Amino acid sequence: MKYEKLLPEYSMYEAARANIADRSVRTAVSFYGKRYSFDEIFRLIDLLADNLAAEFSLQRGDTVTLCAPNSPQALLAFYAANKLGVRVNLVHPYIPPEKLSESIRRTESKLLFVYDQYKGEASAFSVPVLVSGCGRFMGFAAKLYYHASNKRTMKGGVSFEKYLKDRRAPKKEAARFGMDEAAVYLASGGTTGEPKIIAHNNFVFNNLCAKAEEFLSEPLENYTALYNVLPIFHGFGLCINMHMCMMMRATNIMCIKFNARMSARQIVKEKANILTGVPTMFLKLLGEKAFTEGDLSSLKDVFVGGDSVPDALVEKFDAALAKGGSRARMYIGYGLTETVTVCLVNTIRHNRPSSIGYPLSHTSVRIYKDGARLPAGEVGEIWLDTDQFMLGYLGDGHAPFAEADGVKWLKTGDYGWLDEDGFLYFKQRIKNMIKVSGVPVYPSEIESVVLAVEGVKKACAVGTEDAVRGQVVKLFVEPAEDADEEALRAAISAACAEKLIAYAVPKVIVFRARLPVNLIGKIDRKRLEEEK
Repeated sequence: MKYEKLLPEYSMYEAARANIADRSVRTAVSFYGKRYSFDEIFRLIDLLADNLAAEFSLQRGDTVTLCAPNSPQALLAFYAANKLGVRVNLVHPYIPPEKLSESIRRTESKLLFVYDQYKGEASAFSVPVLVSGCGRFMGFAAKLYYHASNKRTMKGGVSFEKYLKDRRAPKKEAARFGMDEAAVYLASGGTTGEPKIIAHNNFVFNNLCAKAEEFLSEPLENYTALYNVLPIFHGFGLCINMHMCMMMRATNIMCIKFNARMSARQIVKEKANILTGVPTMFLKLLGEKAFTEGDLSSLKDVFVGGDSVPDALVEKFDAALAKGGSRARMYIGYGLTETVTVCLVNTIRHNRPSSIGYPLSHTSVRIYKDGARLPAGEVGEIWLDTDQFMLGYLGDGHAPFAEADGVKWLKTGDYGWLDEDGFLYFKQRIKNMIKVSGVPVYPSEIESVVLAVEGVKKACAVGTEDAVRGQVVKLFVEPAEDADEEALRAAISAACAEKLIAYAVPKVIVFRARLPVNLIGKIDRKRLEEEK
């Protein structure tokens, strides 16, 4: 895109408005049979911003929390807040109410946006709650099906849609953030595996999207639509899927929740040019005839990320693309929430089998071990220098940065190695965080819930390999001496189902008379991981 038209001080709203790609694609969002033009989307964003400012006194420097799946209302709420200079705290739409309340408190949010299928009660939260029905934005047939198969589970709250009707206040001008001011809060495991809230400014999102020509295989004008299944609360879903579509004027084909059969049909019918996702998604697509026997000639690029992407998956997917008439190939990338998302990626110009990518512009990679820089071919911790750095962790002065040779480096907590040409290869994750279908799961949170169950003496959650999800949670439990294991298993499962997101619920529970401990008396997690 044209960098000279992208001012560093632009908010994400302003960058989307600027149309720095100089493109004339009309449809901004395609959502289950209904299309919304860019003109209509911006009209609704502006209307929503004016009404929210008037009704809730939102102003520059405030924070709101957004808890919703990929949907037009999520996009509208995000950009309306950004236009007002308001920070947006993005959380998983399946987050339990008590964790959502904690996130609202930690970010000092003044307002909560939530969707109609969220399982909670508005009265449980300390801030006003706006509730939106996902079916409201769908086409007629999809809307009927949605309402027939889904009952509203969110109780109470005020209708989000009423703020998209009559203007209740004067028009607001777009506010601007400083470079050191947060615009977005994203949840992450941090580089140590402990839950963190990461603060990012507007620039890093705008800047990464402006690099589109570096990783896309064809000229920008050849792209008209992206299939968006990665969630908005994820850095990749927010930046590359949603914001890049807005900036480059491409159609965002939105998917609330991935369903292989439906997604395969949408990808073909809507003539998507770009697919992004995690290995789980692509494995399931390979099992759908609508995809493997469909016309895939519109696909130009496929990007996959995650802790581990098997070479066999890349080979099978590339074969399916070629069979469907596409010249696209699957490319692996690497990044962290601390760097927004991808900062190294394989492309048509820089591609190496089994690697996790080549650095984008203004990104450098080094490998360190015990304070010493390692040469090519040797395994150590991955250090990054990039123009995509976070501002820091919210409420935590400690950030995983180090200085070397006058440069600020991010210590990723991941092991890997570089080849002579600068391609990066992933070895293993140092941190304990588990990723289930690409979603971060924190062992400490699982263990906290399990240890509160009567009859549990000790608990340790680890990740174990799964052919479909990448990883699933395996829970080791040391029960009290008089505990009934079957009753305890049922109690643990019920507690986890109630208090954890679905991805964090253990798939396997193993009882041990004694859990192994290390020399300082802590549970020997490494030993248990080796047993999985």
